[in-house]
Amino acid sequence: MAEKIRVLRILNRFNLGGPTYNASQLTKHLEPDFETLLIGGPNELNEHDSLHIPHSLGIEPVIIESMRRSMNFVLDRAAYRDVKKIIADFRPHIVHTHASKAGAVGRSAAYKMKVPIIVHTYHGHVFEAYFSSLISSFYKTIERNLARKTDAIVALSVRQQADLVSRFRICNKDQVHVIANGFDLTKFQEEKAIKRSLFRKKYQLQDDEFAIGIIGRMVPVKNHTMFVDVVDRVSQLHRGKVRYFVVGDGETNLEVRHRFNQKNIATNDNTDPDTMVHFTSWQKNVDEIMSGLDLLVLTSLNEGTPVCLIEAQASNCPVVSTDVGGIRDIVIDGKTALLSPSQNVETMSRNIVKLITDKILYESMSSQGWEFVGERFQYQRMVEDMKALYYNLIELKKVKLD
Repeated sequence: MAEKIRVLRILNRFNLGGPTYNASQLTKHLEPDFETLLIGGPNELNEHDSLHIPHSLGIEPVIIESMRRSMNFVLDRAAYRDVKKIIADFRPHIVHTHASKAGAVGRSAAYKMKVPIIVHTYHGHVFEAYFSSLISSFYKTIERNLARKTDAIVALSVRQQADLVSRFRICNKDQVHVIANGFDLTKFQEEKAIKRSLFRKKYQLQDDEFAIGIIGRMVPVKNHTMFVDVVDRVSQLHRGKVRYFVVGDGETNLEVRHRFNQKNIATNDNTDPDTMVHFTSWQKNVDEIMSGLDLLVLTSLNEGTPVCLIEAQASNCPVVSTDVGGIRDIVIDGKTALLSPSQNVETMSRNIVKLITDKILYESMSSQGWEFVGERFQYQRMVEDMKALYYNLIELKKVKLD
């Protein structure tokens, strides 16, 4: 029997988001041609543990305690040594890193250990909206150096490719391969009426109440404070019944609650129907939530390819979002989503009111969601694209499979 191609796949951490889904789907579905070891760091204290994603696929990742999100010279050196030891034991033909910290530690270790092929996937980037210009410049320099040690770089969208090659000049165009994220989206089309009924019954939503949600980590780049301002402005523009759901948690939770309180907007952590805004914390039944919502909002300052927007469209839930990062590659503006400039509260608020009040437009946008994402973002396509890239690199570099 031919030797399997061994892949060491390295994540920053297993938090809720695209990288965890991406790495887990690839680890599972590249079998049996590839043998993959999935490793990553522990989550931060205020992050939701999403190990249920690989576990649901029968995958038990190896947790590297030294791999932490924040820069820490002592821990980063320890992580570098730990990854080198794993490389020595596992002897991968390919090391494939995902996101910034894993990319820095993993690629450096793989290069030092003379791994035949090094691949890195950018799940968004940290070159804007995260740090000061000085720190961003520092990270760009690091990424340019790492790119020289990398055989192939995966971008999740055409716009992200343009950012990496032309806008920030991180790498050469011939290094970059566009492979969009892939997910198991079929569940978002299954038993939608039942799921909608369960969600709306739980929160005692009446048939004439419009439910709007924002889903994701509560961190500065997600800009939940803008969501507060949008809720306030929509309330001024539209007098109909609207309720809002903040799904997720994180470091800006208290700040966002305080901002709602400043605007005299009532919030709670339960299902009280007399409250306008519900904080639900983390939820695993995203398909049920998407079925129950009428609209999904995203207010981010920067994004790669946010999973929640793909899932919303898979559930035929229209999207209102800021026009940042790679979002235009995963929605159709005017057909499945209405986009507004970053930080533009007025335009986003009016887009929301338009979808609440224009039933024809709403139904049209709702009907086109699944049609757009149903095949484009399924995991099977992503797996086949990645297989093709790996085989091409194996042949190009004449890697001996021992």
